[in-house]
Amino acid sequence: MAVVVTEQSIAEWAPNEKVLLDAKSLLRKGALKKLAKNDDGTLAFGHCDGSGSSPYAVSMDLATGTDKPTVRCTCPSRLFPCKHGVALLLAYAQKGALFPVEEPPKDLVQKREKQAQKAAAEKKPAAAAAAPRVNKTALAKKAKEQSDALDTLETFLVDLVSGGLGGLSGKSIEAIEHQAKRMADADMKRTAGVLTRLASYVSGEWLGDEDDDDAPGVRDVARGLGEAQEARIAFTLTQLYTTVRRGKKALEGKFVEEGTTQSEADAQLESILGKAWRLPELREAGYWVKNRRFLELAHERSDDEITQFATAIGFLVDLDDGSVVCEVTSLPFHTLPFTKLRSSRLGTLEIADAALYPGDLVNRRVRWDEKTEGVIRERPREAADYEAVHRHGKPLDPVLRAMRNQLKNPLHPLDAVFLVAAKKFGDVAGELVVEDEAGMRLVLRNMNDGRLPSTDALRHAAAAFGPGTLAVRLYYDLLRRAIYGDPLALFVGDEHLRLRA
Repeated sequence: MAVVVTEQSIAEWAPNEKVLLDAKSLLRKGALKKLAKNDDGTLAFGHCDGSGSSPYAVSMDLATGTDKPTVRCTCPSRLFPCKHGVALLLAYAQKGALFPVEEPPKDLVQKREKQAQKAAAEKKPAAAAAAPRVNKTALAKKAKEQSDALDTLETFLVDLVSGGLGGLSGKSIEAIEHQAKRMADADMKRTAGVLTRLASYVSGEWLGDEDDDDAPGVRDVARGLGEAQEARIAFTLTQLYTTVRRGKKALEGKFVEEGTTQSEADAQLESILGKAWRLPELREAGYWVKNRRFLELAHERSDDEITQFATAIGFLVDLDDGSVVCEVTSLPFHTLPFTKLRSSRLGTLEIADAALYPGDLVNRRVRWDEKTEGVIRERPREAADYEAVHRHGKPLDPVLRAMRNQLKNPLHPLDAVFLVAAKKFGDVAGELVVEDEAGMRLVLRNMNDGRLPSTDALRHAAAAFGPGTLAVRLYYDLLRRAIYGDPLALFVGDEHLRLRA
């Protein structure tokens, strides 16, 4: 199957924003010459004027068997694809149907044949490979290390809590960081991340409350813990204690015996014990779906200065069963100059095979292998897609019950995204409120987490288009001990109004 070229996909393939802008400039200037394609339209080629004495030969091959085209250019650029190649992609996306059909140069045909032979050679060992052996000795050793680490963490938490929040000091922060390193050494990276976040809450770094007069490398407790800070610290300590208690049960294999679903038990292996699921493992365990259609409700990027990771999350609604899942891409900061997070998806996704991660969460993670031919197809949205979105909008009562059920587990996120059928929006006591058909109401507030505010955008959208189906993030406010809604997008008819850029 040939790669589908759209302006959105080209923006994802471009190595950086400057290359994309330069490519558009080349297109406007008419730098591309003698453009042509082969008889099936999977190979396009031509010349592009550049800084050299003669035009560069540029080509693209769409029959790669992956989710990306092969772009070639004779220019000396070290970026891939270069601006000349991106310009060719843009020209093909806009006017590829008008390219004349010509016999491709022999060197391009030879390169395509070599690439196909190489891909076939790489597939054979993978197909013939036997299931990897399980090193039981290594697993037992790892389990012992994790058990010891959890015992140490339990003792540490008891000592930390016994002194109260007033007893926290710079030494407490050092001890928390030491525990984080211990968890990381035991391959419990998520728990290590929670401890790192706890140290940040105690020191006030998450509020930008560091004291510049302190000696370099020395961290101390923030002056005067505020209510919000105390609430975050208390909740994080609860998470850590739950991690210890459930982590020990997971190592002993007692989760399912105590009534926990197998799906949730498997999810704990990831969230507590640091298991990194591979797609074949998820398929074998039954966490697999086929022939699904997804439409993206909202797309967000967040930069976590504490863990030094950038994350892009796309919230997708399953057009068949109405569940809202999430597509997650996460990269450490130091890799961002060389690669990019996934962009928003503007079409409807048709997925042949995908993993649906275990867990009793509202928004389970979905993942597929885009390198496998035929797994994903993105097509333009249709009226029937928007009808499905509206059909899956729910009243507030079941939405709030699902949210409260998720909050029962301290290891679950304090937020989840839903589709709500909104009858009307209005202001009550100065706050924006959504009301459903039954008259039930939910207060809408912007999350105080650095994201762009969206309630004002919803006011304008609702005034212009009226009520519709609202994609909203419900979140639990630790300080007020209440659930609020953070609006993400409004669907009215076949209009998709994203409320946050």
